[in-house]
Amino acid sequence: MKTLNPNDDKQVFEALLNVQKTGQSCVLVILVDSRGSVPAGPGAKMVVTAEDNIIGTIGGGSMEQEAIKIARGVLAEGKPQVITFELNEEAGYACGGQVTLYIEPVFPAPRLILAGAGHVGQAVCSLAAYVGFSVTVADDRAEFASSDLLPEADHVIACNFESLFSSLPVDIQTLIVCATRGHTHDYTVVREALKTPSRYIGLLGSRRKRNAFFDNLRKDGFDDDALSRIHTPVGLEIGAKTPREIAVSIVSELIQIRRKNG
Repeated sequence: MKTLNPNDDKQVFEALLNVQKTGQSCVLVILVDSRGSVPAGPGAKMVVTAEDNIIGTIGGGSMEQEAIKIARGVLAEGKPQVITFELNEEAGYACGGQVTLYIEPVFPAPRLILAGAGHVGQAVCSLAAYVGFSVTVADDRAEFASSDLLPEADHVIACNFESLFSSLPVDIQTLIVCATRGHTHDYTVVREALKTPSRYIGLLGSRRKRNAFFDNLRKDGFDDDALSRIHTPVGLEIGAKTPREIAVSIVSELIQIRRKNG
């Protein structure tokens, strides 16, 4: 049995953290059981990134190469697998033992960009972070764009709403919620958000506000396909009144969107 460098685990855990920080996906491979003569024992770990970088080892050789191929499929499918390798001559191995691997895809936390750090924004930030979202909060008021008010946020930005998305990476998986202090700022955020690939743009407000916004957005050149990405009034219908109740409504919808889209 191969004795692994104790630094291997450290490198694997550091790789998992780095992948999460950069918003990438990867696969964690753990050798969970072994019998007979095998290249490594239980606890050996390896990370396979979406870019095919390999960190750590489960023993090397052709078995590890086969595990890497399986890991790519697990990442594409998004579901963990348990695989057992018989390391005998019939399978092309010389060891003669057996290993069982647990192979799990690891995806970054879903990203939420929250425009507005008032009472509702603060409540949404806290609850969304609690249920696993990576939250970025922006406000054009420096006294509200404060880590003291938003301790659960991963990033807090003080900026003009017109330039909010110019410095933030936004992809189709990024969720955006608009809860600023006024209709003018809301409109600015929604208009700029529609220029990003985000599939979900939540807007706090009434149906009357929705109709007025949609009329103006059409005048600004946005078609019905673009407007279909706007969810307003944002949140599930639960009769919410207080900022915290409204946050429960909004975050419930965010969870629903996240689960529906895997």
